[in-house]
Amino acid sequence: MGSMKTPGVYVVEKNAFPNSVVEVATAVPAFIGYTQKAVNGNKSLLNKPWRISSMAEFRSYFGDAPKPKFELAEEDKYTLCYNMLLFYANGGGPCYIVSVGDYSSEIDGELLKKGIVPLIKEQEPTMVVIPEAVTLSDANCYVLQQAALRHCGYDMRNRIALLDIYGGYKDRKHPDGDVVNAFREAIGSEFLDFGATYYPWVNTSIVQENELDYENLDIDQLKALLTEELGLANISDAKKEQVANWKAIHSIKSLVR
Repeated sequence: MGSMKTPGVYVVEKNAFPNSVVEVATAVPAFIGYTQKAVNGNKSLLNKPWRISSMAEFRSYFGDAPKPKFELAEEDKYTLCYNMLLFYANGGGPCYIVSVGDYSSEIDGELLKKGIVPLIKEQEPTMVVIPEAVTLSDANCYVLQQAALRHCGYDMRNRIALLDIYGGYKDRKHPDGDVVNAFREAIGSEFLDFGATYYPWVNTSIVQENELDYENLDIDQLKALLTEELGLANISDAKKEQVANWKAIHSIKSLVR
């Protein structure tokens, strides 16, 4: 009660009931993808939604990012951990993780799709995010995104799917075609009220220069190419190895600067 500075009659109302509105988080994403591990002690967390609230908890239950290995061929790109680093670097809070496999598995659209199913039992998530969807073929990516929309708009009706535009790093005037129109045509017309997307992709990086070294490159492939390029096929094996190693090391140095 405030101090009464003048004579008179004062009416003071007291709230007889506590606040009936309980504050809850309004943005709780559920991330689905591949992780280094998925364990809580001796119990597997594979395909089990698990609530975390920090990057430290993510590392405790799901491990760290894959160590990049650059080869002269395409390979699976596991990006979930990098997305988690960006999420928490930008003020992220509680979220759920559904790990569908580790880094020894191939990224598979059906496995990612199955990772949506356990979320039916979880009422808290408000968003479904599958960052590795865009590493699939375009057709498989759209099938997975449609499954996420159906989960949000038909099964649950209390959350949205956050979708990446396939090839969203390309300009809309790219020779391959307008990626935004391609997305609109391929995603279909069902449950669009329960989805959100953006364009273009955010151009950023979470991998630091000191995380890359010579071990990130398949030096044997590089040496084989340099041996052919430098015409070393007819010299001794010892000399060939010496020159190729020297050239490979300097090539790698120029890549990681």
